[in-house]
Amino acid sequence: MNPTVGSFAAIIHSATHSLVLGSMPGVASLHAAEYYAHPRNLFWPFLGLDPKLVYLTRLAALRARGIGLWDVLASCERIGS
Repeated sequence: MNPTVGSFAAIIHSATHSLVLGSMPGVASLHAAEYYAHPRNLFWPFLGLDPKLVYLTRLAALRARGIGLWDVLASCERIGS
């Protein structure tokens, strides 16, 4: 049996108009407890945000743009990313 991993809570708010859907965080994201934490992930640069910014600062920038995040799986059995 593979280890069970869990996802993060959705990051949404009343002004969210666009929701970025994922499936399950990778190992780096789970370890950091942050969406899109792997240093080679292009999510943050794609949105024009420096991935080295403090995570809460990046989330605030998403909120200001009306963007929310949600991994649609609550948990799964998986080894690695």
